[in-house]
Amino acid sequence: MNKKTKKSLVLIPPQEASLPIIMAEKWLQIVSDPHVVLEGPAFDREGNLFVTSVIDGRVYKITPNKKMSIIFNNNAYMPGDCAIHKDGRLFLACVSGQVIIINPDGSNLTEIKARYEGKPFAPDGIVFDSGGNFYVTDLGNLATSVGTPTGGVYRFSADLKAVHPIIQNLGAANGIALAPKGVSIPSAFPVAYELWVAESCLNRLIHIRLQEDGITPSHPPANVAYYFLGDVGPDSNAIDAEGNLYQTIAMQGRILILNKAAIPVAQVLVPGRDEGKNLLITNLAFKPGTEEGYITLGGTEGGWVFKFRGLAKGLELFSHQ
Repeated sequence: MNKKTKKSLVLIPPQEASLPIIMAEKWLQIVSDPHVVLEGPAFDREGNLFVTSVIDGRVYKITPNKKMSIIFNNNAYMPGDCAIHKDGRLFLACVSGQVIIINPDGSNLTEIKARYEGKPFAPDGIVFDSGGNFYVTDLGNLATSVGTPTGGVYRFSADLKAVHPIIQNLGAANGIALAPKGVSIPSAFPVAYELWVAESCLNRLIHIRLQEDGITPSHPPANVAYYFLGDVGPDSNAIDAEGNLYQTIAMQGRILILNKAAIPVAQVLVPGRDEGKNLLITNLAFKPGTEEGYITLGGTEGGWVFKFRGLAKGLELFSHQ
């Protein structure tokens, strides 16, 4: 880590400016088009990295030796976040209104309409629990997200037969991470699951506590854990084995790292941000078993994957359990 001294075109909020800095580095350019928005990094058991392109409906597969291929290409869908099942299937949250499931080669498409009580919603983030159930965020209606928030979080059962609302009336619920058990702050009430949800349009980090069934709220059920400053708020996130949350900040070329108590402890910066490049930082994933974090971003230099070293090893996800 080092301290930031260079004058930047993209200012960091005063309360975060003095945090230790981890510098990321370029790893692989996916596309040269500056309009492409990359998302959804996820590693499978073989070390392949999958990355999505929201606007044009593509999913890229990148092998450990950086060989790249397009395994899915269908602009009827807008895939954002990606979570991998332990059987190897890719579950993609599509803001176009679906969760789609495909094989690692892009075949055998299954489409799940995102509905709750007949009402459609727009999935953006997705994370599995240890039982194969998965939580998705709903962006809601972005046009009314500040005055009349309509986003939320829902849980799909492992058999895909039930959808349960976890929290509603959020202002563009975006990134979602499930905290590791055993590292949370002790509570007087039973808490089996803790979700961290980024609320993009209201610039907030929401902490949600659930009981053993993964649906029933604990106490307090949810609270605002952190407020972000800036015109464009938090995007997707990831968590490490020690409970540190890595929260991307859209259009800042920056990841804010918060500990398990939601206190900022460090930040990741990408090269070029001081000159206004590589700012659209959307998501990240840890290479399993390592401290290596891989960032998806876009900007004037196109769509890239950047690499950095985190504070701890990445959390073991359902894909590797």
